[in-house]
Formats: sequence, structure tokens, C-alpha cells
Amino acid sequence: MNASNHGIRQSSSLSYIPGLDGVRAIAVLAVVLHHYSSPFSKVLLNQGSAWSIYSAMANLGWVGVDIFFVISGYLITKMLINRPIQRLSDYKAFVIKRAWRLLPAYVFCLLVFTTIAVLLVPTSKVLNNSLHLWTMTSNIQSAFIHRTALMDAHFNLVHFWSLALEWHFYLLLPILIYCLKSIRLIAILLIALAFYSRYVLQHLGASDNAIYAFTLCRFDALGVGCLLAALPGLHNIKSTYQNLISILGLIIFITVMAWIAQSPIPYKKMPWVQLYGYSIIAVSIGMMLVAVITAKKQTLLIQWLEKPLMLNIGRASYSLYIWHLVFFPTIANIALNNISSQFYAFLAAFLAASMLSALLTFISFKLIESKFYLVSRQIGTH
Repeated sequence: MNASNHGIRQSSSLSYIPGLDGVRAIAVLAVVLHHYSSPFSKVLLNQGSAWSIYSAMANLGWVGVDIFFVISGYLITKMLINRPIQRLSDYKAFVIKRAWRLLPAYVFCLLVFTTIAVLLVPTSKVLNNSLHLWTMTSNIQSAFIHRTALMDAHFNLVHFWSLALEWHFYLLLPILIYCLKSIRLIAILLIALAFYSRYVLQHLGASDNAIYAFTLCRFDALGVGCLLAALPGLHNIKSTYQNLISILGLIIFITVMAWIAQSPIPYKKMPWVQLYGYSIIAVSIGMMLVAVITAKKQTLLIQWLEKPLMLNIGRASYSLYIWHLVFFPTIANIALNNISSQFYAFLAAFLAASMLSALLTFISFKLIESKFYLVSRQIGTH
């Protein structure tokens, strides 16, 4: 597995950054815990203080998507700094390379889901609305058309909204860099655009999901990643200041998360989170990432993030993210219908979904992701 993964890193024209795969592992596990646990929150609250604390933490797992956004903004910008877009053919090669790297696993999942749905549940609401999955517009659908169009009692592909949004970013960022030249300016514009877009939608009375999932509204996290990539001087400042930046980011992050956790209002409906909260979270994540990006290999943080389990989960995080929720409604409903205790139904559903996701992730990563990097390496100069 290690060889193929280093190949994937090479295909992106980036040298390996120790620790980032470990951060990806944390992000994807947070999302998985959130999606598997939040439907059972009320049940877990009745199981004692330990499960109540677990439930509160799992309910905050959605922030793993924001971590992915910041990392993506950072890595894609570094790619474009190393090999800038200078002509139309460069842009075409960049997009095709991204497509070969990411779309095979994405399409494989959709083909499996579609086949199973057509054969077993042809009336599935998700199947009937799946055009938005194929056209990378599922975030626009959930934002403005039907927020639960990709969720029913059998399947759940709502989480594909973030994959669509990232593709919009991949298509736009090279054009912005070519036109504006300054990555720092672009990063600031992306952050400002996200804030302004959320402000406008909030005052127009748009749904909380529109403010959360619409492409322009979430460019701030990606913009923070861009800004981080445009600050190479970070490596030259004293390690004391690097640590201070990361510690301050951690304090801000914990404070915001704790504030959200203690509120009786869902985070998507909290006005301050809708308006500027997502930006504060993104900035705090970027500040914390400074510790990873600038750290020496021998530091305890990097050694922990580079442990084999963290590496394997992080490197397969894309496939795990894609697969973890697709069949969870079916699994959860089977558990609830056959186990009298809702708590034990949660445990059974969690275990079964985790095992199925691990199997599908292994197949997707080993047979799809790790194979197609060879194709992407042969495309253009990107």
C-alpha cells in the first residue's frame, strides 16, 4: 500500500507532507462518527455521562468536512504554484488529471449504488434524484431545491455535496490564478465572497442548508487553505511563533466548538455561525495546520500522525468518505426493526456499517484509487 500511495503523492506534483494523512484520518473519522451517531443522539443521552459526552463530541463531527476543505485548498494551491497554468492546454491537463485521480472511485460508488437501487428499490427517492450526483450539482440541489432529495429509508448520499463543491473549486481556482496572479489576493477574495454570500442569503431568507452547502458560501475554508499555501515564510519564522499560532488556533477552535455544543439550537440555524462562524472555524483549522506543515519529522505530533493506522485511514479517506453513509439507512433500519433496545440497535448498526464501509473502502482504494494514479501521471505536465 505504501508504494502506491507515494505514487499518488508524486502524481500530484507535491512532495509528501508528513502528518497531513493523519489529519485526514481525524477528519474522516469525525465525519463518520457524526453520521453514525447523530440519528441516535437522544438514545445516547439516556445512557449515562460517558455516552452523553461521546454524543456531544460526535455531533460536532461535521467539522471534519471543514478540515478537508482547508487541506484541499492548501494542496491544490501548492500544486498550481509548483506547476502554474500558463495556457489553455495546461488548464485542460490539470482538470483531466484531477478527474482521473478522483472520479473513478466516485463513479464506481454511483454505479454500485445505482445497480442495487434499480434491482432492489427502483422507487428510491435517491435514485430518482441521482442526476445531480452525476452532474456534480448535489450541493446546489440540497441548498435550493430539496435538502433531503438524496436521503431515504434505504440510501443516503447527501454527503456528496462537499465533493461537488470541491470540484467547483478545482475548476475555478486555476482560472483565478491565471487572471489575478496573486494567490494571497485570491484567498482574501474567496473568504470575503463566502462571507458576503452567506450575508445575502441570510437576509433573503434562504434555508440554513443553502447557507451551509452552496458553493460560494463555503469558499472561505478553501480560501484559508490557499492563504496557507501562499505563506512560505511560515517555515522561516521561529518554531516558538509557529507553535503559538497553532496553540491560538486550537484555543479558538475549542472555544467555538464548545459554544456550538452547548447551544440548544442546531449549528446550521445559529445566525452567528451562518454569518461568520464558518470562517472563524476555517481560520482556526488553518492556524492549527501550521504545526503540522512546519513540524520536523521527529516531533511527537508528527510521529503520532504518521502511525500506520493513521496513515492507512488518511490515505484511504476519500474512499471512506464516499462509502461510509451510502447504505447506513438500510443498516440502521434493520437494526431498529430487529432489536428492541434502541441503544443496542445503535451499537449493532454502528458495528455493521463500520465493517461494510471498511470492506467497500478497501476495494475502492486498492482496486480503483491506487490504480488510476498511473493514468493521471501520464497526462500533460500536471
